[in-house]
Amino acid sequence: MNDYQTFYEDQFIRNLRRFSSLRQRIQRKVEQILVKPYDRTEQLGRVSGGLDLRGCRSSRIDRNFRIIFVICEECRPIPECQYCFCDERPDMTVVFLTVGPHDRAYMMN
Repeated sequence: MNDYQTFYEDQFIRNLRRFSSLRQRIQRKVEQILVKPYDRTEQLGRVSGGLDLRGCRSSRIDRNFRIIFVICEECRPIPECQYCFCDERPDMTVVFLTVGPHDRAYMMN
């Protein structure tokens, strides 16, 4: 059962098309995240290069591929979170920001 609403940022949709060979694996992972968004995901902070990902989470697709997303109920109290507009969405919303190879995903490209 999925109680979470879903929102996909444009970057996520573009990258989903770009990495079409992994589309089924990505879709399965998205479905898992929507059922249990805190299970087997990593809360992010500041990453090398000065990028601040506080409020975001990461989930592995494979060894080098990641999904970066936000759970609105978790990031709303973090004033530094700059990657979604949770004030405009219910708490029970997962915003998928990007998907891609590890280094590109963490740079939000």
